[in-house]
Amino acid sequence: MLKDPDKDFVTVNKILGKQASIGFIPAEQLVPWMAIVIVSYIFTNGFFSLGMPWFFTTTFWLIISWWFLTGKKPHLFVDKFRFPPGSEWYNGNLSYLPPVPEKRPPALRTRFKDSQVRIKLKPKLAPNQQGGNSRLMPFQNYQNLLCLVTIKKDNREVSGYLLNEGSQYQVVFGFQTQGLHNLLYRQEVSNAASALEEGLKDIPSGEKLVFHTSCYSNDSIRQQQLNEQVETCHLKPISLLIRNEQKRVQELTLTGTRQVWNQTIFCTWTFNAQSGSKSNDPLSKFINGILNTASSIASQFTGNDRIYKERFYKQLLLQSFEQGYLSWEILLNTKIGLEIQPLNAEQLWSYLWKKFNNTPASPIPQLLTLSETASDYKLTETINSYKHACTILIEGQHGRSSCPEHKQDKSRIWLNGRNTECGVLTMEESPGGWINTREQLKWLWKVMSSTYVHDTEAVVEISAASNFFIQDNLARQAKQSKTARKLALEKGQGRDVGAEVKQEESFDAQKKMYKGAKALHAAVVFLVYRPTPEQLNQACQMLTNSFGSAKVIRERNIAWLVWLETLPITLGWLLHSSSLINERRLTFDTETVAGVLPLTAVRDIDPIGVEFITKGGKPVCVDLMHEQTSRAVITGESGSGKSVLGWRFALDALAANIPVVGMDISSGSGSTFETAIALLGDDGAYYDITKGSSNLLEIPDLRRFDKQERSRRLDQWKEFIRKSLTIISMGKVNDPKLAQRVDAILLLTLKKFLEDPEIIERYNAAFEKGWKSNEWQEIPTLKDLLKFCTKEQLNLQNFTDLDRIAINQIITQCNALLASPLGKAIARPSTFSPAPAIKFFALSGLSNEQDQYLMAMNAHAACIRNALSHPKSLFIGDELSILFKKDGFAEVVGELCAVGRKNGISVLLLSQDIDSICDCSAGTMILQNMVYRITGRLTSNAVNSWVKRLGYPSEIIAQNATEAFLPKATELCSNWLIEKGGRFWQTQFYPGEMVLASVANNQTELMARARVMAQYPDTLKGRLLALKQFTSEYVQAIKEGHSLANIGKNSISNIQHKQHPTLIAS
Repeated sequence: MLKDPDKDFVTVNKILGKQASIGFIPAEQLVPWMAIVIVSYIFTNGFFSLGMPWFFTTTFWLIISWWFLTGKKPHLFVDKFRFPPGSEWYNGNLSYLPPVPEKRPPALRTRFKDSQVRIKLKPKLAPNQQGGNSRLMPFQNYQNLLCLVTIKKDNREVSGYLLNEGSQYQVVFGFQTQGLHNLLYRQEVSNAASALEEGLKDIPSGEKLVFHTSCYSNDSIRQQQLNEQVETCHLKPISLLIRNEQKRVQELTLTGTRQVWNQTIFCTWTFNAQSGSKSNDPLSKFINGILNTASSIASQFTGNDRIYKERFYKQLLLQSFEQGYLSWEILLNTKIGLEIQPLNAEQLWSYLWKKFNNTPASPIPQLLTLSETASDYKLTETINSYKHACTILIEGQHGRSSCPEHKQDKSRIWLNGRNTECGVLTMEESPGGWINTREQLKWLWKVMSSTYVHDTEAVVEISAASNFFIQDNLARQAKQSKTARKLALEKGQGRDVGAEVKQEESFDAQKKMYKGAKALHAAVVFLVYRPTPEQLNQACQMLTNSFGSAKVIRERNIAWLVWLETLPITLGWLLHSSSLINERRLTFDTETVAGVLPLTAVRDIDPIGVEFITKGGKPVCVDLMHEQTSRAVITGESGSGKSVLGWRFALDALAANIPVVGMDISSGSGSTFETAIALLGDDGAYYDITKGSSNLLEIPDLRRFDKQERSRRLDQWKEFIRKSLTIISMGKVNDPKLAQRVDAILLLTLKKFLEDPEIIERYNAAFEKGWKSNEWQEIPTLKDLLKFCTKEQLNLQNFTDLDRIAINQIITQCNALLASPLGKAIARPSTFSPAPAIKFFALSGLSNEQDQYLMAMNAHAACIRNALSHPKSLFIGDELSILFKKDGFAEVVGELCAVGRKNGISVLLLSQDIDSICDCSAGTMILQNMVYRITGRLTSNAVNSWVKRLGYPSEIIAQNATEAFLPKATELCSNWLIEKGGRFWQTQFYPGEMVLASVANNQTELMARARVMAQYPDTLKGRLLALKQFTSEYVQAIKEGHSLANIGKNSISNIQHKQHPTLIAS
């Protein structure tokens, strides 16, 4: 019976990890008790001859004392007597021994045998402040890295770490993965759980699979992106706003609100050179060992030792690829279904480097490469330094060592290269279960994504347990439980409930095993990094209390050793090699182990663009115009933050020197974007038809293109202008024949108009002299076009009544338009530059819907001009629900969404509801071409529209109507649900403070901003200083919940002596 991923409880059978007692002796006490018996006998009868009574008495006393002190976790007591190595670690400056002797310098070949590949350094004695000597231990002795390797075979290139300890070699392969998204559909949850359960059954015996997830407060990549935008942006105000956002990003990073998440998987392939095989068969090991030893001796006598060594490493790397890498890739990618990307040598080296340093990685010191040739395999080695790779990792820079230190403290590690301390936490007991499969897959992620968790790593090592021993152990426990029940009945004690439960759990576990489940060992470790001991102690304490029924404790005895075992360059087994007595690893079956795997994390959207912060602090970006030309719609109730987010998309385009054009249905005064656009001076045009004009017949500036491209783009512009003029000419007349003839007349008129030498000369002069010149005032307009719309100018040979009616219709309608306020807006020379960075059209104060429609067409004409004049552009439509009722306008927007990408036009629509878009004539065209749907706070009644119209899961979109989704004033952020391709992201948007202040648009905010702006001169510097002043007072008032009435009422003097504009973003 299939499990319901949202209803059925998932139970962890903890009896798998328990060992059956041996008689009355607990399994974990067997070895210590045997040691006590032997030691007692030696002392009582061997040394002192006290006789057997003394032996039994001493033994009994020691066993009881030991049992009392250690309990069920002997390692907690034993580890108290284990101390960090020496007084401290130090950098032993280990030299690198190339595996192939021919690559070694003469000095190294003289000092070391050709068969030796690793050097064990000796401890060093150094004087201390107490007058004695401190014993310093070389850190290099506690790792097993030989070098990095790359294998090039079958047109593929894979890399790994090559480790060695004695005759044992191990290649560790690394994969980057996106893991599982945190918001999954029911079927995705079921499929993921089933794939994990089946795939993990095939983990090779003797190998380990390590899942590593980290979340760090790091903003270097984002700061670099914003820096590049600032350096390339042509608009100083925009650069300052981006600088202000850099400050906000830095603040979010320092508080742990913004974190970079990484998910890495390491897989091992192990080879024993002595046995020459991975086989566990003792006879095979013995025979292969003899053959390899004989071959080695023979090669030394014949002088072919170099050839033997080279052949050995060729075979080692080739087998690691064929038996190791390919098997792991199939298991992870095909069977488990994870999206994985193998790490190359540079990424593997960078991963190691970041474990010890916070600076950019140095070049890879050594790289052993196996390359496939036409007839054989070629082994080459690139050596950039004869210092061992571990030496390079910990030698530090600028005179400061990066060598880790333990300082004789058993509970933490000091990482000098990262200026941080590391605390180690281990999971001692597994959780009892999870409420359903969905919660099981997200369990670790929900803990790590808590607001108080940052700069933390989860390392989970999975390995196959012995099914034979597990089944035998379960059978013995069932027998012991049966015996306990029987004894309880015989003694008249009634039912032994504990024994019954234990027996039932044992039977359940055996059933699973017989049905095909496998037992797995899981070592679960958390590494917490903080700059000070106080912060580290607090962070570790909070994290240990976050796991519910699971028991997670801080490692206070051997933190240094467990930390070493988490490194991918050590051969030890995590929590196993360091345990002297009992098994510290947890044991799960393949069905339940998924609960402790750190596989869930928020998936990325785009690598660059407008940044949002998801749960857990992970940043995701939405890119509309950088690496793609895309489309998005932002919806949400009034006050949800649509305008702030829309303006940030406009900034993203302007910072990339991409022009923006938009339409804004404003209330008349104080529009959303008006103040923000005013900051740009002549580079921004906020176009109110009552105050300015936009020439409908202004042609795109095509001077940058060659003749052929110029002709193609001009034809596109003429096509759109012809459609616009047809709409103007026909008005509300519904006569298809007349409309067809009007269209034909206008086509001829435009052709004649644009071929006229005088018109061409006036266009050229206007663009040559610029938009503020006298020549610009003479640029051709609609009035000039009408002069060509006559029978004589068009040279109509067969002039019919329909031609006369069509020409009359054109002349009459256009003249009527010219006489109206709207005519002044679209039929006079533009009162703004032909190529401003941003143009916005305020569609307010219009007399009727037809005027709004014509104005919208004019705005669209400006958009077309931008698109044809530039490779890329962004179109923004703000609150266009009224215009969507006009079929023609809806189709214009639909056409933009459908084919605008070909002309490099990105589209962003802002609306309070989704119904107005769905109900318009081009609703299907618009929504089907929207790559991103970004939804903010909704009313409870609006949720049904998203469920019905867009098919959103009700449990996801319903959260948008909760109080938790309201913008958070104290944090200056708003909440958004992003949907792309059916995948959902719940995010928060943190605008820069100056960005927020520039588009604050309720009446109180408008008045407060106006008061501050009035106190500064109307210059670029004055406007920016005024915005900075308003931002400071506005943000403080918002965070503290104060009234805005007092903002801007203080007089300001000596404005000229204010700080330089370069500090405005601070």
